Amino acid sequence: MSVVLAELGRQLAGRWATLLLLPGAFYVCTAAVAVLLGHGHAFELGPLTAWLDSVAAAPASGRFGTVLIGAAAFTAAAAAAGLGASAAARLVERVWWASGEEPVLRRLTARRRRRWERAEAAVAEAVREFAASGGGPEAGRRLRSAIVRRDAMSPEPAARPTWIGDRLHAVDQRVHASYHLDLSAAWPRLWLLMPDAARAELVKAMAACTAAARLAGWGALYLPLALVWWPAALPAAGVLLTARHRIRDAVAVQADLVEAAVDLYGRDLIVQLGLECEGPLTREAGARATSLMRKDRTDRSHLHG
Repeated sequence: MSVVLAELGRQLAGRWATLLLLPGAFYVCTAAVAVLLGHGHAFELGPLTAWLDSVAAAPASGRFGTVLIGAAAFTAAAAAAGLGASAAARLVERVWWASGEEPVLRRLTARRRRRWERAEAAVAEAVREFAASGGGPEAGRRLRSAIVRRDAMSPEPAARPTWIGDRLHAVDQRVHASYHLDLSAAWPRLWLLMPDAARAELVKAMAACTAAARLAGWGALYLPLALVWWPAALPAAGVLLTARHRIRDAVAVQADLVEAAVDLYGRDLIVQLGLECEGPLTREAGARATSLMRKDRTDRSHLHG
């Protein structure tokens, strides 16, 4: 047992150093450079080297205790920066997955909905042109382009303030439209039925989403440094753009995997619930399973009449 605990401790320490300490150390160094140089000496090394010389020339700098305290303070600052980035990542995730009930987010949702409706109108117009042209190649190209633009915004009518929320909400809408299955009620039970390989793929996709949120948290943490030292805006912008790209890829994979899990294992869920389902999953079977999983009172009232 002691060997297992020691190995676990080493793994946790390595993970902590990778996720928090090393990025935190880089952030602390950047913050120190920002404070020392400021806007007026953005790329001058003179103030930085002067400060380093003054620190090295200080009488206490040669004492082991001073060096140890300095190293401990630097490590603590790096760890604090890592915790701050984790907190910022949680806030970023809440915005990404928000349902849009808050006043500001409601306006963003309404804006996205109007954009989606314009894209949908463009698709309808392209369909009419395609039909009028008798299926001409140019009209077909315009139709495909219009569909791609609409689906890039959301496969279903926009109902969330962010693309990420809409992409996952679209899965719920598509599953309900195809099978009359409430995905929020079915998912915990479906998760228990899925084989380990399928769960592993979903866990990987969810971990990629978490990593992208953590990266966005670091980007948000760099933004205040730009108020003191404008070059800090460059890493902040780069990190945020990278996080945006990664979260879109990760969410797209996660959404596809969730929908595929319903297609592949939805019938098994119906059977495990004790309901009949001959052949592929049907809307009738999905509706009965949804009622059973949600424990609808209206469907049980006759049992206690």
